[in-house]
Amino acid sequence: MLTAPPEATEQLFPLPTASRRARPPGRRPPGFRPLAIRGDRCKGCELCIAACPHQALALDRSVVNPLGYHPVRLVDPSACTSCAICARVCPDAVFTVYAAPKVAA
Repeated sequence: MLTAPPEATEQLFPLPTASRRARPPGRRPPGFRPLAIRGDRCKGCELCIAACPHQALALDRSVVNPLGYHPVRLVDPSACTSCAICARVCPDAVFTVYAAPKVAA
C-alpha cells in the first residue's frame, strides 16, 4: 500500500485555523451542545478522538451500546468549536454538528 509523505497529507487535509483557536467564554448560550452523537451506532474506533484538535471527545467506558462497543461522548462542550473534523473522519457517521446561534452584541 502506498502512502503519501506527511507534507502531502498536511496539504490535502489542513486543519482549519478557526478550529485551532479556543473560543472566548460567554459566546454561547447556556446549555448549547455543539454535537449530537448517535452512541447506538458508534463502534469506538477512536478516530474522532485522535482527530479532535481540542480533546473534547472520549470513550464512555461506563456504557456498552447495542453493538457491544464503548461509544464516544463529548466530555468538554465548551472546548468544541464545531469544526466538524470528528464528523469528517467518522466511518459510521454518528455525529451531527451544530453551529452556535448568534448572540446579539
